[in-house]
Amino acid sequence: MDMQALKQTAIELRKQLELYKAKEPAALALYGQMESLISAAERGEIDTEVEARNIPGHRIMDESNLRNYRALSVAYSNFYVELIDGRSSDTLKIIEDIMKKVRP
Repeated sequence: MDMQALKQTAIELRKQLELYKAKEPAALALYGQMESLISAAERGEIDTEVEARNIPGHRIMDESNLRNYRALSVAYSNFYVELIDGRSSDTLKIIEDIMKKVRP
C-alpha cells in the first residue's frame, strides 16, 4: 500500500467535501460517513488495504447528484482505489498495459 498516495487522496477528498458540504446535504452526509477514515489516512494509520464493503459513501455518491461534481467524484474514486490498494491489482496492471499499447 502506498501510504503517501493514500494520504494525498485523503487530503484531496477532504478539500472537495469541505467545498460542497455547506451547500449540498449529500456532501455533508458523505463527510459525516467518511471523516474518520479520511483522518486515519491523513495520520498514516491505515497501512493495509480496506475491504470495499467497509468503505462508506458509495451509495451517497451513486444515489445523489454528487457525481455531477467532477472534482469531488474523482477525489472519492481515487481515495477508494487507494484504500483497497487497487493500484497494485493485477487487473489494473493489465488495463494499464493495454492502454499503453493503444495509445501511441
